This record gives sequence, structure tokens and C-alpha cells, in this order.
Amino acid sequence: MSTVEPAGVPRLPRTWKFLGTALWGAAAFVAMSAGQIVVIFVALAVQGDAFTVDNFIAITGHGVVVPLSVLGGVPGAVLVLWLATRIAGQSFVSYLALRWPSWVETACGLISSAALLVLLDTIAWFAGYPLSPDFVLESMRAARDSGLIWLVLLGLCVGAPIAEEFIFRGFVFHGWSATWLGPVGAIVLSSVLFAVIHQQYGWFYIACIFLVGALFGYLRHRCGSTWLTVITHAFLNLMASLQALWFIS
Repeated sequence: MSTVEPAGVPRLPRTWKFLGTALWGAAAFVAMSAGQIVVIFVALAVQGDAFTVDNFIAITGHGVVVPLSVLGGVPGAVLVLWLATRIAGQSFVSYLALRWPSWVETACGLISSAALLVLLDTIAWFAGYPLSPDFVLESMRAARDSGLIWLVLLGLCVGAPIAEEFIFRGFVFHGWSATWLGPVGAIVLSSVLFAVIHQQYGWFYIACIFLVGALFGYLRHRCGSTWLTVITHAFLNLMASLQALWFIS
């Protein structure tokens, strides 16, 4: 018997499962990284440096290049995620749960994020780790000396939260929570990946980022809003940036 659908029958919307979610999520991350690399190469050209590995690595930590590269990676990531949702026959807004949170949900997200930040700072202090990683301190110092702190805050508190939350708590969580992983497994695995991509920090801070990602994942599952995790992500980055500014001052 033929299994071909009759002509004119609309294709039902679907959710990307484990492998599809992983592949599309990886594509979004690659697109984000490609946009960042383009910005870095442009910065090298403007600065007049040769395109060498050492120069590339050196400029990636510059306080002005960091936020510019972060902002440069946002369009590519969003475009790939939009394409994935359209191929699945679903709305980009609904698939990524881009629902604006209520004031109560926002307040709960900010309070829980602030409590987690205090807890992680306390653990770092007792464990003998600096409250702000060297990478953050150097970036903020370069931004301060260049008079472009506002640009750093724009990249870290707008660009990074949008790109990373759309990928991990928006798209990846949606797909993986509908598989055998379930919501809890999706939160854990997506948080592991979220932490691993922050290789510019040491392992202690990567472990802290995993806990942050787990909190964001819980908020996404509990409230059904990725915009809520964008807001809490932006809040945590803002607090971390202000803390680093206070230390270098």
C-alpha cells in the first residue's frame, strides 16, 4: 500500500528531536562563532596587525573586541534558529517560547539569580578563588581605559544573553525536553554544553556556569518563557561586570 500523502494535505508541524535539535543547535552555535570570527578579523585589519595565530588569540581578549564579537555573532545564530523552526512548520516565537514574563516571574528570576550569585561568590571566597576571573578583569580594564564600558555592557548584557538563551534555553530545551531526556535531562545536558562553551574561564568558573545554566533551565521549564532567562542572564552578567569594575578600580 502506498504511504504517499494526498496532494494538498498540509504537513503537520513537528518538534526536532534529540539528533535534529543537536545538529541545528550546533549549526546555530557555529553561525554565532563565525560572526564573532569575522569581527575579530576586521579588528585585526583595522589595527593593522598581521593575520597570525598569536595576534588572533591576543585580540580576542581585548576589552573592545570582546563585546563587538559577541554582538556580531547574534544575527547568524538567530537566523539559523529561525530557519530550523520554519522547516519544522512552527512559529519562531512559539517554538523558542518567546513569551514576555509577568512581573512576578521576573521578580522571582532576578531574586533567585541574585541569591545564586551570592552563593557562588561565597563558595569562591572560601575556596580561595578570585570573585572575578582574570578574563573578565582584563576585558573590563581594557574597556575602561578605552572609555567604552557601555559597549562592553551592551555586548555582555544584551548580545550574549539573547544569542545563548535563544540557543540553549529556547531551541535546545524545547527539542530535548520532548525526547526520552525529559525536562530534567534537557536542563542538565543543555547546562553542561552551556558551561563547556565558556572555555575562556577556569574549571571552577565553568562549574559555576553550569549551576547558572541549570537555574536558567529551571526557570524556562517552570515559567515557559525564554525572555525570562534572557533577562536573568543579562542581570547576572551586569552584576558580574559591575563587580569586576569595582575590583579594578
